Amino acid sequence: MNHSYLLIGTSFGRLIRLIFRNGGLSFRYINRFLFLLQGSIWSSVFSIVEKIKFKNKLQNHPEVNNPVIIVGHWRTGSTFLHQLLSLDDQFTTPLVVRVSVPNSFLVSESYFRAIMNKVMSSTRPMDNVKLGPDEPQEDEYALLKTVKKTPLEKLIFPNKNQHFSHTLLQLNENNLSFDFVKNIKLFAKRLHYKKNGTVLFKNPFHSFRIKELKKIFPEARFIHIYRNPNRVIPSTVNMFNIIGRQNILKGKWKNEDLYTITKSFNHVWQCIKNQLFPLPEKDYLEIKYEDFEQDPKKYIKEIYNRFGFNYSENFDTKVDNFLQSVKNYKKNKFTLNEAETDHINNACADFLDHYNYKR
Repeated sequence: MNHSYLLIGTSFGRLIRLIFRNGGLSFRYINRFLFLLQGSIWSSVFSIVEKIKFKNKLQNHPEVNNPVIIVGHWRTGSTFLHQLLSLDDQFTTPLVVRVSVPNSFLVSESYFRAIMNKVMSSTRPMDNVKLGPDEPQEDEYALLKTVKKTPLEKLIFPNKNQHFSHTLLQLNENNLSFDFVKNIKLFAKRLHYKKNGTVLFKNPFHSFRIKELKKIFPEARFIHIYRNPNRVIPSTVNMFNIIGRQNILKGKWKNEDLYTITKSFNHVWQCIKNQLFPLPEKDYLEIKYEDFEQDPKKYIKEIYNRFGFNYSENFDTKVDNFLQSVKNYKKNKFTLNEAETDHINNACADFLDHYNYKR
């Protein structure tokens, strides 16, 4: 499956409303629409079944108020951290199959898992990281299918002649909609109902929402993972261009460039400074990717000590096995010319100085 994966599992009604709200789709993407349409019918059927079977049970299930939320810019190693923490049975985390059908996975997970095992690529398109229905995934993909007007909508239906990253520059700490609050709470509750554990979210978009998420989940804890922007920014350009070209349904994808992504990088940084740092020290922890990569277990134990989790022998074994399995993984490499390097270093001077990166 190398296209339209962001919207796979969207219900029929929501898919149609999404298309009409954005002024239709381009004929060149009709095959993508038909692919999504057939999946949307099954998703709608399962959603009805789940509502009948689990509505009362979910209403009576305790509210989730203490998730751990990994934030930070894209391409900072947050997936690596998410993968490792998800190995611990203390956590319950969004999986690819669950964010694909967020309104029905309590009844449909096994059905969609079987299909996804047959059609999904084994690695992500932008970096060859392992991919499968049971791999941890960002909850933003669930919100795309349940919340009206999420940022990812503008990646699929972009504004004409405008980079997707311009959408990121408009995101801030303003009050989240009732629709957003209701659906993220319900998704967290579904995860907790499926498996009794601390909900573990990883979502770069949550970097813009820290203040509001703390209101929604009063006991939330945050992990901010950061990385040198000279590595992050070109990798983000590559990622958005790949995902955008593979999921767009209207118009023509306008390629991101280093300069617009540099602006969005700084915007994320400002949001994190303004919203994360005022929190009590017990509620957040920052991790430098370059250090974390060298000794993952050291920093996982630091997370556990800060937030009061038990680091078990069983989890330690799982971490060792996972690290062994990815020891030969090779990261993408991007080469910057002198002008690009100077631009990033100058534009991101505040970030580089704050975290003691050399310029």
